[in-house]
Amino acid sequence: IMAIDKITTASITDANITTAKIASGVLPANTPAFSAKSTSNQTGLSSGGWTKIQFDTATFNVGSNYDTTNDKFVAPSDGKYFFTASLKINSAGGSATLLGTGCRFSINGTTAGDNVNFIGNGAMSAMSATNSMILNLTANQYVEVYAYYQDNGGGSGSVTGSGDKSTQFYGCKLIS
Repeated sequence: IMAIDKITTASITDANITTAKIASGVLPANTPAFSAKSTSNQTGLSSGGWTKIQFDTATFNVGSNYDTTNDKFVAPSDGKYFFTASLKINSAGGSATLLGTGCRFSINGTTAGDNVNFIGNGAMSAMSATNSMILNLTANQYVEVYAYYQDNGGGSGSVTGSGDKSTQFYGCKLIS
């Protein structure tokens, strides 16, 4: 007969288990994931209307599902996806000041949700518009971003791009 007089136990924390599961592929990662930005100013926003925004450069594009040519994200599989967009919208200049700005997500050309802000007629010549949403997508559906612009002069506005980093679009598939 064998006698055991000492049993040693080890403690593994939940954080170590989670890290091990992710590293081994047991838990999925938040992929695809992307960050896109506008590298130049976009002009021609019509007062009182929505304009598709051009995010022509991907800062990162895990899974290659952000299409920089057509400025849209294409879902590779069914699931819930998280998106955020931020736009810097500028008035037509001169005496024109902003009355409203907004940011909209569309799925296959149909509005999924928007965030519009109307402001008092004042001296603002630029304003940020943001939106964040969780969207339930099926494979091959695409998401685009639109800007709303309205000023007191009826002119055309612009969205700041270039090195400003004020106009960006991010997204990822949520772990389920």
